[in-house]
Amino acid sequence: MKQNKKLLLCRYIFEKVMAFGLIFLLTPGYYIFHMTIVRPYLIKIFKMGTAMHVFHVFLSLFIFINVCGNMFLALLTDNRVPRMSLCQNEKFGRYCVCCKLEQPRKSFHCETCGVCILRRDHHCFFFSRCIGLNNQRYYIMYLTYISIGLIYSTYYDYFFVSSMYDSYDFIIALLRVFNPLVSFISTEPVGIRDLYVLFFDLNVIFIFWATTVLWFHVKNMMMGITAYEHKKIIRSDMTKWNENLLNVFGKRWYWAVLWPFVESPLPRSNNFSRID
Repeated sequence: MKQNKKLLLCRYIFEKVMAFGLIFLLTPGYYIFHMTIVRPYLIKIFKMGTAMHVFHVFLSLFIFINVCGNMFLALLTDNRVPRMSLCQNEKFGRYCVCCKLEQPRKSFHCETCGVCILRRDHHCFFFSRCIGLNNQRYYIMYLTYISIGLIYSTYYDYFFVSSMYDSYDFIIALLRVFNPLVSFISTEPVGIRDLYVLFFDLNVIFIFWATTVLWFHVKNMMMGITAYEHKKIIRSDMTKWNENLLNVFGKRWYWAVLWPFVESPLPRSNNFSRID
């Protein structure tokens, strides 16, 4: 029992470090790097006019605000099952021994968070927070905008990095990141450009990761199931995809997908006492 508590504590601390690093270091650092180093270089390469330059600045800022906004709201939104649960007399209610309350359907207790989560989808390792009824909208939109941002930045990162190399040197630099032995056949010394190549390679890897995770959760959302239920579902059923979309993004979904700070109330039928 003590060993399990130590493991949970170590995981809790590691998750918090990852979450704070993602929020306060990686995300703003990524944006600052592209705006202060990559952007001025690309202006010279493509000879952008003022209008195109302003367009890219506003587009990158729009993506950055959506990434950070959805990330913060996913972290701050409360998903806990209220102490006075309304499902006490309903047949699908389960009793949680740890929290000492009745759980609505699809709600589960999270050992890491230490509480019961409404319509629990999964515990996000990077956010150190459970994704559930009230913050699934922000989580999906975070994945959407982080995927768009990665694709957008990687496209221009290619021109930024490749312009620093001649002929086949860029290809060798790409290989050298994953296989240091390639350095022996390369005449180019290792320098800051190799760090830029590493960032480019990581971008490509993160694109595949983010888009795969996004597709997984969007598909589950359209089917009206959680990640936990995904393993039990054999066939896809998206006949009620429009209702399932409203149950996640709310009645003002058309604004919710564009701006994280828009209030979009969920349908009345989708409350913590009856979650279909």
